[in-house]
Amino acid sequence: MSVNALRPETGQEPILVTKGLRKVYTRHRQSLVALDSTDLTIYRGEVLGVVGESGCGKTTLGRCVIRAIEPTQGQVHFSPQGVPGVDLLALDKKTLKEYRRHIQMIFQDPYSSLDPRMTVYNIIAEPLIAQYRYTRPQLEEKVAEIIRLTGLNPEFMHRYPHAFSGGQRQRIGIARALVTRPQFVICDEAVSALDVSVQAQIINLLRDLQEQLGLSYMFISHSLSVVEHLSTRVCVMYLGRIVELADTADLFRTPLHPYTEALLSAHPQPDPDYPSRRIILQGEVPNPLNPPGGCPFHPRCRYAVPRCATEVPPLRHITDRHQAACHLAEDLRLEGVRTERTA
Repeated sequence: MSVNALRPETGQEPILVTKGLRKVYTRHRQSLVALDSTDLTIYRGEVLGVVGESGCGKTTLGRCVIRAIEPTQGQVHFSPQGVPGVDLLALDKKTLKEYRRHIQMIFQDPYSSLDPRMTVYNIIAEPLIAQYRYTRPQLEEKVAEIIRLTGLNPEFMHRYPHAFSGGQRQRIGIARALVTRPQFVICDEAVSALDVSVQAQIINLLRDLQEQLGLSYMFISHSLSVVEHLSTRVCVMYLGRIVELADTADLFRTPLHPYTEALLSAHPQPDPDYPSRRIILQGEVPNPLNPPGGCPFHPRCRYAVPRCATEVPPLRHITDRHQAACHLAEDLRLEGVRTERTA
């Protein structure tokens, strides 16, 4: 897909496009491919949910995009409004710092991600000090404004993180990420460390802030219910690869990759009378230091055929808005339609 291509059904422009993004860790002459040749387009104003089991490369993808860790190879084309689009991986440190105001990250743990020796004011003001030349009164005004926007009382800005609950700390982390008014935000498990009731508050806050500030999100999460509620599209990852990418409703209604099918079957249903169709995967997640040949999922796949053990399936369009990396995706689509009609 061209970097300047529009999403046909909405007319949205891409804000971020990755091409061949790859991260390999090498130690003692062994190589671990944490992220394998990832091509991904995120459109302006959308929420892309990223799901998959632990170790699949979700966080690595987010950190490579923002260059919190340096990718081994690839490109990350970033096109914020009002600023020339660039390949973030080609920028020197000085230029990258200027673009960092437009792309920020909300971290998973609201306890370890905040410096306990800094006040809330200093934590939130730090990105402004790094990016702009504001006077002290201007800084206090900016910090108070973003604190109010995230639902906290500006009177608390001179307190330390230990004085706040987990939900309040996560609001502080959100305020720190948004204080430079970025256009693209990576949410790395932003609600997973919180109680369910607090999760709902933070999710609603993120949705409100998206509408108010015109944000685009990459929302990394283990929680399928959260992703279903918040996301425009969903990207499913397995062993460092994208195995399925589709609009949220399409993916949850008719998954076209066996791994996604099993993942959704493990999603608990609130209705006790809902018929259980749990798919139990056999075997363990393959060792990333010695991945299987062919499709990385084939040792655990109940549909696998001999071709799956020798050919790596490319991520391809099965329908206009649904991509899957599976040799049998068309067959699964027919089976999914049949199951929906007869269930």
